[in-house]
Amino acid sequence: MSIFSSMTQNISLEEYLTLLEQMKQIALLDMDSFPEKENRSGVECAFSFLGVRFRYRDDEDCLYADCSSMGYQAFTRLHPHLWKYLKEESERFLEDQDLFEESMEDKFYWEVTKYIQLDDCIYEQYAVTFSLKLEMLSVQGYPYHFEGKMFRHPDYLKYFTEEQKFILKHAQLVEEPMNVVLPYHPGDILYIDANPFGRPFYVVYCRETMSDRDHFEWTKTEYGFYKREHPCLYESEDHKGLDLTNLAGWFTDYIPFPYAPLDRIKVVDICDDPYLLNASKKLKENPDMFWKWRDWKEEGKPAGEKFFL
Repeated sequence: MSIFSSMTQNISLEEYLTLLEQMKQIALLDMDSFPEKENRSGVECAFSFLGVRFRYRDDEDCLYADCSSMGYQAFTRLHPHLWKYLKEESERFLEDQDLFEESMEDKFYWEVTKYIQLDDCIYEQYAVTFSLKLEMLSVQGYPYHFEGKMFRHPDYLKYFTEEQKFILKHAQLVEEPMNVVLPYHPGDILYIDANPFGRPFYVVYCRETMSDRDHFEWTKTEYGFYKREHPCLYESEDHKGLDLTNLAGWFTDYIPFPYAPLDRIKVVDICDDPYLLNASKKLKENPDMFWKWRDWKEEGKPAGEKFFL
């Protein structure tokens, strides 16, 4: 487990959403205050800056960075110069809305990365994404850059502000919230707004399971909380049929979510996919059908593909 990990007990969805907002506010504060705070530490070998990339998602849901002719940009803080730059460039891109069938805001976004240079090495501490309307979408910390034998600065904590330590401490929980208890029930149809990282889509919630199914109680002793997974059925373009995703970990096909998007989910009554509708109905009637479908799927039996048709 990461030395920065904050996962010591199970938490509710509301607590997780509160943490997401805390991460955003703390990142905003750090991006404007780290120059003074780091300079006051008296460490001459430490130097920090912000880098910005302009990203977009093409019609096949492939992700690209630095797609404009601006090239890579570096700034010393968020306000005023970087914020002005983001605002002016966003307005310019939004003026070209007629060039795309989809909304520009649903395909393009900004990624601002906080770097720290220690001696001759540059490390990514965290990255923040903004929409073209400058709404903060996510905060993603990179604690693993500062762990293990490859990191040559064992006293690195003195280089970091309290805001940076908070972001790194909670990074694993935000990215893979294995300890979050979700309020959904087998058969619930969930609408997930993936913009601008991917197209919106529907899933059917199966049930809460354990990542260590044979050692569920052991995970409580080892980690301090029960490790949970939340498998859902979705229509996979890759596999040409229903497949599984996990709301608290990986995601579908090529959608590169920078965090577990639990703040983007709505429970709905209906969707336009007949396979998911049928799966929802059958899971509500008998939630244990999920286990049979999953076993057939893992064993590669053809019947598994048609189980919910």
